[in-house]
Amino acid sequence: MHTSPLDLPEIVARIGHFLPLWTLELSEVTDRRETVFNPKTFHVCMLVCQLWRQTLLPILWTDYDAEGMRQVPQDVLTRNSHYFRTFLLQMGATCSIFSCTRLVIAKLHPDVLNMDDLRQMIRSNPGLKSLDWDNFTCKCTLEPDDLSQLSQLETLTLSDWDDSDPDSLGKALAPLAASLKELHLGAFAGAIGGRDLDEGLQGEGKLSEESNDVYSLGNIPLLPLMEYLRAVGFLYGPDPFGFIRRCPNIVRLDLTLHEETIGIESRLPSRHIFDSISRHCPRLNSLALRGLNQDHMEALIRDCAATNSLSELTVVVRSVSQTTIDSIALHASTLETLGILNTTDDDADLDLLFQLPVRCPRLKWLSVAAWSCTETAGRTVLDALKTSSWRCHELEVLDVDVIEPDNKTDSGDTMGLVAIFADGPIQGWYHHPEILGDDYDYSMSEVFVRDLFEVVREFQHLRQLRWCGAMFTRSSHPASAAFDGVPFLHFD
Repeated sequence: MHTSPLDLPEIVARIGHFLPLWTLELSEVTDRRETVFNPKTFHVCMLVCQLWRQTLLPILWTDYDAEGMRQVPQDVLTRNSHYFRTFLLQMGATCSIFSCTRLVIAKLHPDVLNMDDLRQMIRSNPGLKSLDWDNFTCKCTLEPDDLSQLSQLETLTLSDWDDSDPDSLGKALAPLAASLKELHLGAFAGAIGGRDLDEGLQGEGKLSEESNDVYSLGNIPLLPLMEYLRAVGFLYGPDPFGFIRRCPNIVRLDLTLHEETIGIESRLPSRHIFDSISRHCPRLNSLALRGLNQDHMEALIRDCAATNSLSELTVVVRSVSQTTIDSIALHASTLETLGILNTTDDDADLDLLFQLPVRCPRLKWLSVAAWSCTETAGRTVLDALKTSSWRCHELEVLDVDVIEPDNKTDSGDTMGLVAIFADGPIQGWYHHPEILGDDYDYSMSEVFVRDLFEVVREFQHLRQLRWCGAMFTRSSHPASAAFDGVPFLHFD
């Protein structure tokens, strides 16, 4: 018996994935383009036959976006909420749809009126794999039962919870020990930063076994599957040391510690981090550090070279010195991704900075940013890059972000990049204004753009370039020039 391909639900479902559900519309309130739920074409396709309707209906209601669907009648949303697989509730958005039970992804930034309903909704979705739960307006304490049903949860983001009960976080995480792979801990309300940083440390600043959880928030359970931990420590969030020691298979560690904010002069905290890493994290190969005193950060990077070969390193520093370069260079043979943000040095030594990639033969991704109070012209960075001896043929992504002066001294008048690229690619490079998500058009000198592409011409494998926010990709054919969506390093 012959079966028409259009009668096969899986074929129809595949077609459904290519039908537009969302459009970009100009908001009268913000004067910016916003994503709005607008499935007109989809509705027409659903009228073809009953089978098409049955197959496409779950696809139509797969994603719930409180802001983007604010014009959809409430009764329609309620009637179809059992199809929701992702749930996005933005701060300030109104929502009363909490009857869904098949969620896989939830991002919740609720107002105070929704908290009880949200708790019940989360407990009713045991299939959740990713949960981002912000408690900014409520400052409630995390209850042990909030996450107890989420036995399949792999990624968890928590921020702005009240930590006045030191055991609440540990109790809430305990049911997730058999599944959790990523944990992001943002700011928590409560007295975090007042602890004695010397407590529990024995000679040379090493942590004694008896004080295993001195710096943790209560009794943190063993998390054997955890591979990625991002935490804001000391002043604004849970101290990360206990978490590091309870994640033996961690691969990526991302820390913001605010040492300078609260005036920590002792090197004991950074030594404590190294002690925890060296004894409990043999698989760690990716490290991001923000908020440490610079000499503490450099010492920590040097110490890690003795036990962990890093392939990824991101640092935020007040200045780039020879000591900084030498510390990072200890990982040169294994580094594939490197990000350096120079925040306050008004006279950054760019020649010194570009000495570092010369020593990293496997480097594929370089992100350099200078956000000092003195504006650094892109031409200055380009000249330093041009005159350096660095020719990293393995580099695939280059990201440069500097503050351009208002009075540009570059030759030639500046103009919008859309106009510069109006006739097509330049030296094989394509501009991607659509990535910005709004109508902003970066302005550059056409002379500078051509000089930029000439300098990077020798980087044979370079496929992606971001320069002061503007996105470019290199390709020999338009069909393969699409931006692949790989995010650039973030220093926040």
